[in-house]
Amino acid sequence: MNMEKHKIKVLLVDDDILLGNAIARELNERGYDITFLNSVYGVDEAIHRISPDVLVFDVEIGKENGIVLAYDLYAGNPSLPILFISSHHEEKFKEESLLFAGAVAYLDKPFSVKLLAAHIDRFTREKIGIASASNKLLQKVGNALLDLKNKALLTASGNIKELRPMEFNILKKLVAHFADFVSREDIFYAAWEGQSDYYNDQSLNNYIRRLRILLEENTNLEIHTSRGMGYKLNEK
Repeated sequence: MNMEKHKIKVLLVDDDILLGNAIARELNERGYDITFLNSVYGVDEAIHRISPDVLVFDVEIGKENGIVLAYDLYAGNPSLPILFISSHHEEKFKEESLLFAGAVAYLDKPFSVKLLAAHIDRFTREKIGIASASNKLLQKVGNALLDLKNKALLTASGNIKELRPMEFNILKKLVAHFADFVSREDIFYAAWEGQSDYYNDQSLNNYIRRLRILLEENTNLEIHTSRGMGYKLNEK
């Protein structure tokens, strides 16, 4: 089964109606099936009615504590992933949500919907059967996964690293030719998607340097450079 056959069902609960509608609208545009509630009332009924693949809760929902609510829901649905979004950046809230309520992630507001989507995909792909290495949306490389839909790198430790458009294009090209050298010209073409007027040697060097740091700190991958040959992605 793939994502075209199964829309990921998300139950979003946030008392900020404007923000909630904006998140729901963008996730809908990305192909998710969203149910948005702006209060805790009706959460139990919605879970039974739509059988969501993932819950996205604000920490404070009106006067209600989203962490306590999630704890009660987690007790009855231990296999249901719960993600928290909140303007509370204090460590105590993150610890309570992750340890007490069984949350799989905690995103500080403001955040990009692309990052939220990457988290949703990561914690639901096994449930709906889209985790195979041959999947068109998730490509295994070393001990990481390249998320082709959300343009992010999913690490073995559970972190999701957002990639800039150029970084994603370069990494995707290197992954496609894993363990083989790719010429600098081909990397240029891939990074700028054929727009030769925008090629810039220093910019490419900067993107390669950023990718090297990202891969070295979070994966077992590294980028090799050989004069006259280009770049090669390998396991360490």
